[in-house]
Amino acid sequence: MNGAICSAIVGAWLFLAGTAMAQAPVSLALDTSEADEALRILDKSAAHEPVTTADWNRLFATRPYQWLKAREAAMGRPLSNEDFQRFLLSPEAAAQRSDWASTLAAMKQADMARLGAGVLAWLPPGASIHAQVFPEIKPQRNSFVWKKPATAAADDGGGPAIFLAVNRQSRDQFENTVAHECHHIGLESLAARQEELQAGLPPNVKRAVTWLSAFGEGEAMLAAAGADRHPHWEDDAPVRARWDGDMQRFATDLDAIQQLLLDILDDKLTQDADIMKRAAPFWGDAQGAWYTVGYEMAVLVEKRFGRAAFNDCLLDPRKLLELYNQVAQEANAHGARLATWSPDLLKRLEGA
Repeated sequence: MNGAICSAIVGAWLFLAGTAMAQAPVSLALDTSEADEALRILDKSAAHEPVTTADWNRLFATRPYQWLKAREAAMGRPLSNEDFQRFLLSPEAAAQRSDWASTLAAMKQADMARLGAGVLAWLPPGASIHAQVFPEIKPQRNSFVWKKPATAAADDGGGPAIFLAVNRQSRDQFENTVAHECHHIGLESLAARQEELQAGLPPNVKRAVTWLSAFGEGEAMLAAAGADRHPHWEDDAPVRARWDGDMQRFATDLDAIQQLLLDILDDKLTQDADIMKRAAPFWGDAQGAWYTVGYEMAVLVEKRFGRAAFNDCLLDPRKLLELYNQVAQEANAHGARLATWSPDLLKRLEGA
């Protein structure tokens, strides 16, 4: 075989391999560089060694830190390097050095490939999960998902980033949180298919159906934990007890969400700000009705009708209410007292 033919074959193989890699449905990259550099600085400070400009520059050059700065600026609360230095050299940060180190070590043990594949199994065919995971030591202890706006810069690749504050948590808790957020990201990859199913709906119906997607919080909890264990299996007893207590309000919360949807359909709520004001309490200070009601419906539907039906509900959230009602009616026929959605609401959500 001459060299030209050999080169052509190798080139074709590399092209096909590259295409396959680019089209891989799951790509999760764990980047701990910011937290690593922050701990290195804390270790030097604890050992009374000088923290040099080079030490700080290595931290400031990490992708997680650069993205954090960009996100904070986009939110209208710029984070300066000087502010971060003051935070990291504070007595409060020094006191958390050991906890941060052990937590980060546990995070590094997470199997990102296994985690991503597990979440993908709870999404409709064609979904993809492309994300970066940034454990961060930072002033604000919140966690969130954010994608850097596309520019000509080479640092824009890798999909959205899951920013996770390095608060004390186990590996299981870390993996559960990442899985939850990955389910949101995977479902977002199917946004065009969701839009197709809602094409032609009147504006008020479209608004109501859009808000049904908030039940995705409960669906993501199911995907993260699985159907056969407690959704907070990885947490301590008080957290599980709080969830169980919140679940006792299922019927009341379902009625409250139903009234929100009816008010949207009746054009009593037409502005995003007004709808958000009514809907925000359903997120709760930790996990409110979007989580509990969404989870209960999702787990019952998946167990009764199977994964394919659950996938249909992810693409068209109206089906979640419809199939849940069928489960509830079957149970109620045998003596249960499960709350149900009104037939009028379901009919109006179809645009009828």
